[in-house]
Amino acid sequence: MSSEPKIQTQTVFSLRFLGLLALGALWFVLALVWVPFFWIGLVYNLFLIVIALVDHSLLQSTERVTIRRELDDPLSLGAPNRVAIEVINRSPLQLHLEIRDEPPYEFGVDQKILHGSVAPGETLSSDYHATPFKRGLYRFGRVNIRFSSPLALLLLKRNFPLVREARVYPNLVETKKHRILARRNQLVQMGLRLTRLRGTGMEFESLRDYVPDDELRRVDWKATARKGTMTTREYNVERSRNLILILDCGRLMAAREGNLTKLDHAVNAAMLLSYAGVQNDDRVGLITFSSEVMEYLPPGKGKAQLDAVTKRLYGIQPQAVEPDYRRVMLFTANRVKKRSLIVLFTDLMDLDSSGRLIEHIHVLKRNHLVLCVALREQEWDRLLQEPPVSEDELYRQVVALSVLEDRRLALSQLSAQGVLTLDATAKDLTIAVVNRYLRIKREALL
Repeated sequence: MSSEPKIQTQTVFSLRFLGLLALGALWFVLALVWVPFFWIGLVYNLFLIVIALVDHSLLQSTERVTIRRELDDPLSLGAPNRVAIEVINRSPLQLHLEIRDEPPYEFGVDQKILHGSVAPGETLSSDYHATPFKRGLYRFGRVNIRFSSPLALLLLKRNFPLVREARVYPNLVETKKHRILARRNQLVQMGLRLTRLRGTGMEFESLRDYVPDDELRRVDWKATARKGTMTTREYNVERSRNLILILDCGRLMAAREGNLTKLDHAVNAAMLLSYAGVQNDDRVGLITFSSEVMEYLPPGKGKAQLDAVTKRLYGIQPQAVEPDYRRVMLFTANRVKKRSLIVLFTDLMDLDSSGRLIEHIHVLKRNHLVLCVALREQEWDRLLQEPPVSEDELYRQVVALSVLEDRRLALSQLSAQGVLTLDATAKDLTIAVVNRYLRIKREALL
């Protein structure tokens, strides 16, 4: 039978005690000059030992202190996540303490040491923020507390075994923010541009007799021939559509933008786009691919579907392979029959890789509205904003211009095939892609 992990304890002398001890030794040195100093030193040191023992005895009441760690689960990728340490003081002492948590070493933290004091019977809550830079399962270690004794002669170190695992999911902070602002009608604060959807739809409802104001494109000629009178097709204003997200997990998506990979940024954008789709009553589906199709989630509605998307995106990582656009296009065309808005998150770095995308995009364009979202590196823009001051900088600018020109050509060739395109940096990606989705809904392009 396994036993509960034990709290490890260690008592050490404080700098104050060591300073007082050094002063006690000085009396014995002075006794070499005048003997009575020996007796003064002896009394002084005995008194110091007695009060240190009393201090030690008082310090033992810290056994009645309870520690708790609180954090969200799952944590959000690339966002500061609050971690709270609660100290519940059931001892009779006013405690002065120093707190050192052990978050996963891969996380960035804004404070490594927390300080505070807590009165008897009170609770101290201190917090810091931990920022994960990679999705996955991580482990928080012990919480280490250093208590200062009432007379500050001793320090008691207690290591509380609050070991726990925490999952890092795509960035849920923006989704929560979207939900809160939506309740308050303040989505414009996120940069989202909202307007009413156009009042026309493409979902067939019924047939009726033609009236002079009807558009000719709505005349059902087969029904007209069958009935012998002009007949018009009636449509519902359809709001519910398929929104299929396709994420490229190939080698180019492993490039880093800040602390996150391009795929991480795409995943975060896909999360908020999924939430926006669910909020607009669309059916959201997901496909991830590299050299092969990795995940497929058929389109569905509601919170359960949003949770399913989150779980599928949780563990995906970029692969050191070329993306097989042909394979994913054929797979999508075979699985998704109903006309859908397909949002492809990818990157267009060179003519070779973009050429393969351009060659096979027609497979989807035949029956679907396709939005190609390309993640542009911010570094290219930065390089072109400043005049070169060395040959090395000039060379980098020439390379940047070449890359950006290749991207421009690739995007224009996609546009020529009727594909919608969006070229955005990681910083602007999430809001830009959600705004484009809302614009497509508003203009009833699907």
